[in-house]
Amino acid sequence: MIPSRKTHTLLAAAVLLFACALPGRGYRSAATGPALGESAAPEASEAASPDSGAAEYLARIAELGYGKYLAESDERRSHSVESGWDVYRYDPADCRCLLGGEYFIAARKGSEETNTVIWLEGGGACFPGRDECIKNAERSFLRLSRGLATADRSNPVRDWNYLYVPYCDGSLHLGDADADYDGDGAADHWHWGLKNTSAAVRLMRELFPHSREILVAGCSAGGYGTLGTAPMVRLQFPQADMFVFNESGLGLQNPSITAMYRAAYQTWNIVPLIPAECPQCSEQLAFMNAWMLGLDRRLAVGVFSSYGDAVFTENWAMRPEDYRALLLETTGQIHSAFPAAFQRYLVDGDAHCVGDYSYSVGGVSIWEWIEYMLSKDWRWGEVLE
Repeated sequence: MIPSRKTHTLLAAAVLLFACALPGRGYRSAATGPALGESAAPEASEAASPDSGAAEYLARIAELGYGKYLAESDERRSHSVESGWDVYRYDPADCRCLLGGEYFIAARKGSEETNTVIWLEGGGACFPGRDECIKNAERSFLRLSRGLATADRSNPVRDWNYLYVPYCDGSLHLGDADADYDGDGAADHWHWGLKNTSAAVRLMRELFPHSREILVAGCSAGGYGTLGTAPMVRLQFPQADMFVFNESGLGLQNPSITAMYRAAYQTWNIVPLIPAECPQCSEQLAFMNAWMLGLDRRLAVGVFSSYGDAVFTENWAMRPEDYRALLLETTGQIHSAFPAAFQRYLVDGDAHCVGDYSYSVGGVSIWEWIEYMLSKDWRWGEVLE
């Protein structure tokens, strides 16, 4: 894919910024060098020599198409304030839901100006032959102040800036296609996740341009969405320390129904986003985490799942014991490759997403575990119930 002129301009600026970040202390595991948690770059006059690895990563994710819509205009967007949130509604020509409905993004400024959460909502998947996903962004507005957006004193991001990204594209926040489900020659489903999520990342850059620590988080389809949103955020914030918290959307696929996944990915047109140099990524999207960690030195990833996730096992026809084995094997490989930058919080039962962040295993609650990750605390590690 050849980047557009807008993407080239965006990439050039991103490369310049990323290349000027100085290495220092922080997470790292392999031979990619020092990275996350480092002090920010000094004044421009004191900047280090360009980091060719960082520049190559930015160039590669732009080439794959993650920056395709990051330079688009938002002039047709409208704004209102509702229940303490800034709500941005988009013209259907720019962003839309699966059946063409209106799309919105909600934002709330926090007292910690340089810290920002981007939360990706979950809600199933849709493709020809499967119709099990959220199709209307309005219904998600009711869930704005839950989870990581709560004012709970234990919530380590309660004072951070916050963007809420509704899910209504049916394609894991990543689709980039108009689809004709009934075969009459006219598009009747719009998998515009890449456009919608790009609008959210643009909005984050507009509202919170000084973000230096960014948490990309999501549940279920939103967890899958973190795999593509993290590269988009990196293009817009090349110097930020970035963290991912993925709840029950780890990118696992039932290996016995790969043909169905391939058909869905083709309908959504997300295959171009998967790097060819990572063959494992096509087999299990979870390995996108390893691909990113191997190239992005300022990234850390934490994942949550139950061993018998009922939603995953029921929707993808998998026995709980087989899911557990796949979960442990796949995430175990990634943790072994990046033992300092990729950690797991795995619990007994069949829960899907975090129901109670105060839940504790071995004396460490989920709230505390997230805080350890964000504060680069040595206590952030494996929690396996």
